[in-house]
Amino acid sequence: MRARPTDGKLSDRAVVAVLCAGFFLLDFDLVVINPILVPVSKDFDVSLGTIAFALTGYLAMVGIMQPVHGAISDRVGRVRVLRTALLGLGVADLAAALAPNAALLIAGRAIAGGFAAALIPVTVAYVGDHIPMERRQRTMAAIMSSSAVGAAMATVVAGALTELLDWRSPLLIPAVAAPLLALVYTRLPEAPRVKGAEGPGVRERFAQVLGDGWFRFLIPFTFVEGAAMMGLFNFFNAALQKHGSSVLMSGLVTSAYGVAAIGGSVVVRAVDARATGAGMFGWGTGLLFVGYLTAAFTQSVAGILVASALAGLALAVGQSALQAWVLEAAAPEARGSAAAVIACSVFTGAAISTAAVGPLAGRGDFGLLFGIAAAATVTVSVVGTLARARFARSDRALRMPAGPPVDQEAPHPLN
Repeated sequence: MRARPTDGKLSDRAVVAVLCAGFFLLDFDLVVINPILVPVSKDFDVSLGTIAFALTGYLAMVGIMQPVHGAISDRVGRVRVLRTALLGLGVADLAAALAPNAALLIAGRAIAGGFAAALIPVTVAYVGDHIPMERRQRTMAAIMSSSAVGAAMATVVAGALTELLDWRSPLLIPAVAAPLLALVYTRLPEAPRVKGAEGPGVRERFAQVLGDGWFRFLIPFTFVEGAAMMGLFNFFNAALQKHGSSVLMSGLVTSAYGVAAIGGSVVVRAVDARATGAGMFGWGTGLLFVGYLTAAFTQSVAGILVASALAGLALAVGQSALQAWVLEAAAPEARGSAAAVIACSVFTGAAISTAAVGPLAGRGDFGLLFGIAAAATVTVSVVGTLARARFARSDRALRMPAGPPVDQEAPHPLN
């Protein structure tokens, strides 16, 4: 039977919904700056290259701060870190929205990225603490699809509000929403204390992760996987605009990414009990490969529409499989640190890849850009699928318990 909360905490379904809302806000906040870069540069009379540091600083801080938040959450609790991060995110975005000059806007967005970074590893670790192993992937699929919807909504909403009001109004949405969501997070059940939670310190936890054989593989692997899954698809919009589509049309076409991610989440829930982790990862990355290949051959509206939809499906199916793999591989007392290290690797790979192909985008050579993306994706697909299958046969996977191994009865499993 489904557990019923008796202490004012949220129901099982509501807990997952709150986690999805957090990831929705995360990607909304990440993407909301993109459509307003040009209006901001004109308003402050600075170059577009200068104001783009508002995006660069955000991404850099998201990558750098994830391991820090993950380690802290192992020590003081997941919910406490998530609530603090949301409050800090709201304050930082408010400062950015009210900034009188470019320097303060850039600083505000960088600080916002530092707080937003907590939502990725700590949420993944929270899922690992509360969700039985056999249901983790479908939960992560729902969470990942909500993030895709947030990214799609940010592009449309930011463009519309900038046209109707000004560029500051889109930043006020996460500034207000984040503290409100922090209040809702107070009703989340805290993760149970795991054996060893009071033992190793921060250095020991990261040493444990970095010294693990599987994580020595997963860290460089997810760097490349992040470039393919989370980085290069961001040029779909620019490719359409380069070929004559309007900003509005480009946004509508690429919003298929979020819609398809929702559909992918439904697929994961339907087949999760029967499919293997290796199979899910292989199918997900295979879909992404076909999407990039399509975009490499044609950057028409139809071509980018197909590519965007396949990338959204890939996020729900493939990335959720990777997250479930990380949770299985990590020791319970270091899940936050492990999730943070992997998320940092994924984000760093995405950031560096977009910078590396920037000159190709600047020249409008999107065919070659997406061809490179397809080549990287097929490599990730083959290597990752084989490695995931090998992990499933390993002693560690065979010894995994059905639920989170805790030092007491799990107080609120999400069944």
